[in-house]
Amino acid sequence: MARSIARQAAMQLLYERLSGGDADDESLKLVYEQLSADQAAEGDVKEPSKSERTYISEVLSGVEEHRQELDDSIESHSTGSWTLERVPHVDLSILRLAAYEMLHRDDVPDNVAISEALELSNRYSEPKSTRYINGVLGAMEREKNEDK
Repeated sequence: MARSIARQAAMQLLYERLSGGDADDESLKLVYEQLSADQAAEGDVKEPSKSERTYISEVLSGVEEHRQELDDSIESHSTGSWTLERVPHVDLSILRLAAYEMLHRDDVPDNVAISEALELSNRYSEPKSTRYINGVLGAMEREKNEDK
């Protein structure tokens, strides 16, 4: 399976944790089965590969380890009166994933992290959320590039 499916699985597991779930191996198996069924045209894989499991594990632990930094960055780049408490859980999961990739993963270019976040938002969230997510991540990218 492609990295984008592993990214979808990671986002869903981040959402599960944010909503009070465990996001354990059983959850990962169920998520992959569903994503595989959705992507049947791409093959019949029902289990993540070793590299996909590694990526998902690194994302879950990295987001947890850097959560305060990620949340501070997301909140500081939000416009208007948006606080993290107002952000729907699915959107916050997408933002944390993309922010983690942008700030802590050298193997994911910023434009890919943003593009994939927008794809996740288009699939799992509301249209207005996509604009919000794009704005936050775009501001983060601009600041990151200014600091170089």
